[in-house]
Amino acid sequence: MGQNDTDYNARKRTLLEQGLISLQAQELISELEIELNLLRQQNESFRNALRAKSAQNPRMSTKLRDALYE
Repeated sequence: MGQNDTDYNARKRTLLEQGLISLQAQELISELEIELNLLRQQNESFRNALRAKSAQNPRMSTKLRDALYE
């Protein structure tokens, strides 16, 4: 959990304790938190897949490749 998550949770807790969030807003916040976590997991999965793909195909600059093939 990042610093932003900690800040958001603290702010949410404060608003809940003060009774400033309606039931509908609480439900919406919960749905958004679930969606955010899902998107973070997908993002991490995509990053890992990209890293694995990049590791399979090492990149070489065009000038270096041309020089090596000469």
